[in-house]
Amino acid sequence: MTTSNDNPKVAAILHSIQSSYDALNQLLEGPLSQLDVKRLYEKPASDEWSLMENLAHINEILPYWAGEIEKLVATPGQNFGRTQQHAGRLQAIAVHGTDTLAKAQAELPGGYARLEGVIHTLKDSDLELTGIHPRFGERQLGWFIEEFVTTHLANHLIQMQTILNAFEK
Repeated sequence: MTTSNDNPKVAAILHSIQSSYDALNQLLEGPLSQLDVKRLYEKPASDEWSLMENLAHINEILPYWAGEIEKLVATPGQNFGRTQQHAGRLQAIAVHGTDTLAKAQAELPGGYARLEGVIHTLKDSDLELTGIHPRFGERQLGWFIEEFVTTHLANHLIQMQTILNAFEK
């Protein structure tokens, strides 16, 4: 298992993921639990996701990226990741975008634990391994984690908070 002294970059990633997870749980236990249930499924605009679609996506990306990270560490240089049109990504939103809040909330800890467990196994040197993304080409694992895990989670939290703020107006 990694330690922050030996692997400060991995420790920073773990801290970022934990912060996003904590913020998401605060949303789930606070404003989302008090919201009129119909609002969970309202799209703020035709080209934007509802709160529940955001939750469905977050529940899908946590274990997805854990698996992708494991595969790349096991076999550097391989194809890695997906595009926004990936069938599994779209299917998860279509199937789980109408879940209840309780169901989405119940799935979150397992996906988070899976991702956290994988990140815990990394060393800072692993972040330099490369993979080939279908859109972005060859990139280092650290870039993938920043782009598709830490920043991605933070951006979905911002999106969800923006939706909630719009409901208050």
